[in-house]
Amino acid sequence: MDASVFCFVARELAPRIRGMRVEKVFAPLPETWTISLGRAGHLVLCTARPTPFLYLADHKPENPQSPSGRAMWLRKRLKGRRILDLVSDWPRRRLALDLSAGEGRWLILDLEAAPLLADALPPGFGDAPQWPELERIMDEEGLWRTLPHLTPPLRHYLRSVSRTQAQDMVDSLKDGTAGTFYYGLDQRGRSQVRLWPLQDGGSCVSALEAAQKAHGRTLAEIERAHTGADRAVARNIRRIERALERVGQDHKRLQGMIDKQSEALLLQANLHRLDKNARMAMLRLPGEQGEEAQVRLDPGLTVRENMERFFVRATKGDRGLAIVAARARALRQELETARQGMVPDEAVRSAATSRAATVAAPVVLPAKLRKIKVQAYRSSDGFLIVRGRSAQANHQLLTQAASPFDYWLHAQDGPGAHVIIKRDFPAQEVPEGTIQEAAALAALASHLKMADRGEVILCLVKDVRPIKGAALGMVGVDKVLRTVRPAIDPALEDKLRFQADR
Repeated sequence: MDASVFCFVARELAPRIRGMRVEKVFAPLPETWTISLGRAGHLVLCTARPTPFLYLADHKPENPQSPSGRAMWLRKRLKGRRILDLVSDWPRRRLALDLSAGEGRWLILDLEAAPLLADALPPGFGDAPQWPELERIMDEEGLWRTLPHLTPPLRHYLRSVSRTQAQDMVDSLKDGTAGTFYYGLDQRGRSQVRLWPLQDGGSCVSALEAAQKAHGRTLAEIERAHTGADRAVARNIRRIERALERVGQDHKRLQGMIDKQSEALLLQANLHRLDKNARMAMLRLPGEQGEEAQVRLDPGLTVRENMERFFVRATKGDRGLAIVAARARALRQELETARQGMVPDEAVRSAATSRAATVAAPVVLPAKLRKIKVQAYRSSDGFLIVRGRSAQANHQLLTQAASPFDYWLHAQDGPGAHVIIKRDFPAQEVPEGTIQEAAALAALASHLKMADRGEVILCLVKDVRPIKGAALGMVGVDKVLRTVRPAIDPALEDKLRFQADR
């Protein structure tokens, strides 16, 4: 709100609120205050940049369920006190309400600061402003620093009109005789009130009415942006923090599996003097330093089977730890982004996580895939790609072996094999090269195999579902991420074939 408008808002406000009793104080939004004044309405002060404002609202703005501490502090000291008078210091866009007996005589409302209770007004508060000659007003840069009522918007307008119109505007400000107030959008698209016409707006004979029309809209936009963004940011932060907690638990579990390797080595070192086929719950064995070590076993397995199990679990733990570490790095980066007030969508999150985890973990064919008739491939970027070799394998691949966040590919508009790109975690980025290779592998096992290029659809596994009652391998697709047009090279199969398939 420009000082030239604040002047008339304060002038109109004085008779409207003089004698009114303060009922309550609210803080509906950050840097925004509402003072309820009974039948006079609700005085709304917003000190947020870039468009602070003051107006008298007919309806109280929506408030949060729990008032802020500052609002409660003011409410306690203002409730029930009457407004005896109003002093305007409009060049500095502030005014002071003279209150009935209580803590602090004056309530100072400033467009650049939170409401303040004071026993006395600052020196010079309410002094009449100085008015230099029109030439100086129009020509002297930075004049507003010493004469704050001669603001850049006002001086810009004075330069854009004739000298007569400019002098009339200055005279109307000196005399307080402006009779028309315009509301609308400034050159930056922000709702404002001015003493000259604005875009997409209208005009009023009342400064208070114009301020309510313009800044009521501003307040609503701030409220929508604040509540929506804050809730989304808070939800996003909670989601990431929960994911980090789960990753921490996974790290602890995997580290426990890795620690079992020392027990496996201890069993291996003493196996020659143990009954390998015995089944027991615990063994006491001498350690490397001669100390006695206690090894807990699964009594359902033999000593040898326990040893082999410890080795297998340690290997799995070591492999999984790399995946968990990459996931943790990606989540911490995402959390940093979220705490800056941003809510990245999946594409943005993928771009962010690509810096933390762009390389797949070492490729090992999972045990559940070994039981399915699939062809396995390692992409040029190190990702595991699997392709079904039969209708039953396609069905099992989708329903038993794939994770919801894996990528699923299939030749478009015709029969073909199901192809899965395995991902380590939902936000992991898959490089374009891997997607092109997987799409080519899908095309080579479809009606497109004789073509040079073909269209292959890319989806998340969670968006692909088997059709109940249909033949095995028949699916419905709820959402397609994109269509890929790979170069179909028959030599690619041998180039990428996973070693276990050779």
